[in-house]
Amino acid sequence: MEKIILKGHKGIGGVAEGEALVCQEPINLMADTGNVWENPKDTTFTNKVATPSVYGKSFAGKVLVFPTGKGGIFSTNIMMDTAEAGSAPKAMVNVRAHQVFASIAIAINIPLVDRLDQNPCEVIETGDWVKVDAQTGTVEVTKKKA
Repeated sequence: MEKIILKGHKGIGGVAEGEALVCQEPINLMADTGNVWENPKDTTFTNKVATPSVYGKSFAGKVLVFPTGKGGIFSTNIMMDTAEAGSAPKAMVNVRAHQVFASIAIAINIPLVDRLDQNPCEVIETGDWVKVDAQTGTVEVTKKKA
């Protein structure tokens, strides 16, 4: 299987790995995941207009890859609730981390890496296996079988 190593700056948190869910659009959890506010176990993207690349998919237990965040601080509350419900992502990989999502990584203790030597939204595909090592700022991608 093909492996790709992306290198960047030291990130937030430790090491985690899992299946990737790649969103090509910036994320606002309040606007883009309609039911998660009432039910933190339902982490399905419901905004077909703002996040069409992940519409109908859940980020629970995935490595969430997306360009950056958008919107306000409610994303932090939402993600803290998902962590308590056991449905948070395992890690996050960004092109450029938004300050709200950096706070989320700290609050729920998951790795976050950004500013990599290649655009992760172009290199990583949904279904690839991804190991995020925030201590070294590396993301190891094992491509899914074709």
